[in-house]
Amino acid sequence: MLARAITMVTALVLGLTGCIVNVNSAGRDNFDYHKQTQLTLEAQSLDTLVADTGAGNLKIVGDASVEQITLDADIYGYDGAEPELTLTRSGSKAKLVANFDSFHRMSFSNGQSPYIDLMVKVPADMMLDIHDGSGSIVIRGVQADMQIEDGSGAIEIDGGNKLTIDDGSGSISLTNVAGDIQVKDGSGSLTIASVKGDVEIDDGSGAIEVRGIKGKVTIDDGSGGISVVDTQGLHIIDAGSGSLSFDKIQGQVSID
Repeated sequence: MLARAITMVTALVLGLTGCIVNVNSAGRDNFDYHKQTQLTLEAQSLDTLVADTGAGNLKIVGDASVEQITLDADIYGYDGAEPELTLTRSGSKAKLVANFDSFHRMSFSNGQSPYIDLMVKVPADMMLDIHDGSGSIVIRGVQADMQIEDGSGAIEIDGGNKLTIDDGSGSISLTNVAGDIQVKDGSGSLTIASVKGDVEIDDGSGAIEVRGIKGKVTIDDGSGGISVVDTQGLHIIDAGSGSLSFDKIQGQVSID
């Protein structure tokens, strides 16, 4: 089946380029088409990447040597359901949109919704503001603040400064963070290690493992085991149901 050209909603922005590659096979899971697209945007005077992404995996890599944002997309879709994929400049922010949201009411015969897998390379000091629907998120090499609102899917972050995460479901792993962490998590395991700031956790369900924290740890948990090792203080607001263990706490320990 011939694949329709992707409808690209773009702006005439200095430094923004794009190309589309049509892959001959329909892609996995019997989609009508699989297309690969690359967009670039000069990063000069930009301090934040604001991303609004739907279904699909998202990987972001920070690199101190790059001077532009580069996006590589793998798009899996059906005839009649074309994606919105843009990378534009708005003041000091780069705005990325990648989704099929306009077509969420469509019915697909094989039960698999269309999705976009993204690989994004940014300067290491660029802040991130991410609103994601579903699919895994992997972020490495970014040393700036991050704010993430995620529906479902695993989150893995290595690096970063101040992290603020609001997650629906899926495992979370956060390591080598230079600042404070605030996590609100619905369900799924949570692992946090090697953090120089404070850690605050508001968790619904799932195991929690925290270790190597230079600041204080505060936990409000619904259910699931809790293990805390090597921190500068521990405050348990509610341990919920599940085991609780802690060791090598250098500061005060309080359990409400």
